[in-house]
Amino acid sequence: MHQMKMRWLLAVTLAAALTASRAAAAEPLRILVRKVQHKLIVLRGGKVVRTYHVSLGISPVGPKTVRGDGKTPVGVYTVYEKRPSDRFRWFLALNYPAKEDADRAFAANRISADTWADIWIADKTGQQPPWDTPLGAFVGIHGTGAGGRTAKLRLVSDWTDGCIALSDRDIDELYEMIPVGAVVEIRE
Repeated sequence: MHQMKMRWLLAVTLAAALTASRAAAAEPLRILVRKVQHKLIVLRGGKVVRTYHVSLGISPVGPKTVRGDGKTPVGVYTVYEKRPSDRFRWFLALNYPAKEDADRAFAANRISADTWADIWIADKTGQQPPWDTPLGAFVGIHGTGAGGRTAKLRLVSDWTDGCIALSDRDIDELYEMIPVGAVVEIRE
């Protein structure tokens, strides 16, 4: 009888562990970028899956507020498209500017009501945000697109127009891992 209880307890424990493992595997991957640390962290269910060193916009501190400011945006975005890039190997396009960016810009009189509406509609429908706004656009995660010494220099300095850049080897791995629709949170 005691042996039967032990087997039952073991079976219940294993079933619970298997269920928890399956639930964790079902959690979607998401990305956290910590600008100050120059880190891109891939998470699943709150657990770190992979960490990468990144380069950012040429003037990375602070939120992106205007086209050409050289800043990497701060906020929560999604990957709306993945594609090859002649210049940067792979490109994971983010939905910047998103609704929250438009709300702040409209409140500060930096964009018109029409521009706000265009951004809001794109954000709500998961479409490409407008690229012709005063806030800038075409922000994403990509490789260095360079080899040898240039690639090394690009990994130790901030040089993008506001994007997040990884080594070409790292973007190869990330591109395969991250699906369209993945959440990307960018923090200072």
